Amino acid sequence: MLGSASESKKKIYRIIYGYWQSQCVYVATNLGIPDLLQYGPLTVEKIAEKTETKVEKLYVVLRALAHLGVIVEKPGRVFAATELSELLISNGSPSIGDFLLHITEPNMWDGWRELENSLKTGEVPFELAKNEDFYSSYMTQNSNSKKLFNNAMSFLTNEVVDSLFEIYDFGRFDTVMDVGGNQGTLIANIVKKFGCKGILFDLPHEVKTAPDNFAKYGVNGQVQIVGGSALKSLPEGADAIVMKYVLSVFSKEDSIKVLTNCREALPKNGKLIILQTLVPALGAPVEYPDGTMPALAAVQMMITNPGGYWRTEQEYRDLLQASGFKLEQVIPTGTSLTLMEFSPII
Repeated sequence: MLGSASESKKKIYRIIYGYWQSQCVYVATNLGIPDLLQYGPLTVEKIAEKTETKVEKLYVVLRALAHLGVIVEKPGRVFAATELSELLISNGSPSIGDFLLHITEPNMWDGWRELENSLKTGEVPFELAKNEDFYSSYMTQNSNSKKLFNNAMSFLTNEVVDSLFEIYDFGRFDTVMDVGGNQGTLIANIVKKFGCKGILFDLPHEVKTAPDNFAKYGVNGQVQIVGGSALKSLPEGADAIVMKYVLSVFSKEDSIKVLTNCREALPKNGKLIILQTLVPALGAPVEYPDGTMPALAAVQMMITNPGGYWRTEQEYRDLLQASGFKLEQVIPTGTSLTLMEFSPII
């Protein structure tokens, strides 16, 4: 009994310390310290010089990160990289470092500070904190935050595409449309892998960086870029529509609007592929093998989105049925992502 109480206390302390840890990692990553250490160990003085920080104050943060295992401290106040810090390197392809910088940037924390107030008022925490909408206002006016968001979304896509392509054949479609695809990393991977044609559809300001992103994949001529609102209408021409995480940002009512527009844009034999991380049912494991805890991610979605949150499999089944779709199959990808395939009800 005493041991159980001791473990419980340790667990609650870890939870309390959680934001201390994430903020130390955020600061180090934002300063580019993982990038610096990839080339070899450095003294705290050299790191302070390269990051334009105060040596003694920086040392306190680096020591904490060493105790967390993010970096290693060696004799003489020398610090070196670890497998953890290498994951945070952000000077190349989109990495988990970009995801970290997006999720823990100060403006995002401003929204979290309004969580309690939002529970009482029903308002969006981010809008309470910043007096502006996260996507259509804040993201369009803050280029660095937008870049972090784009890279974070691309990272999350790159993490799951190999597993996704192992269990689902997009090559049976002539044209696949990615609705809400941001700068188009998912559709670029689909087109490059399966040789089909693609359509990228998202808000006009979301698809601005798509041409540069497509150039990296060599698929510029194979993907049509269309700007618009999924709440209004979708272009026709695709025999499959894929949506990854998109429905998480919408309320139930708006989700039905988007899904209805999907059904109207698809041919009778078309398919709708929903890619989501599902909130586990009561009694199921609460954490995926990759560390994703959907119930916590659902709170993050609520911080920035009016009515948006992550749902259970049954909630998606009900949502799609109300929008005129029937479920064909549910396929776990082996990651935190689940694929659900639907057909229009004729």
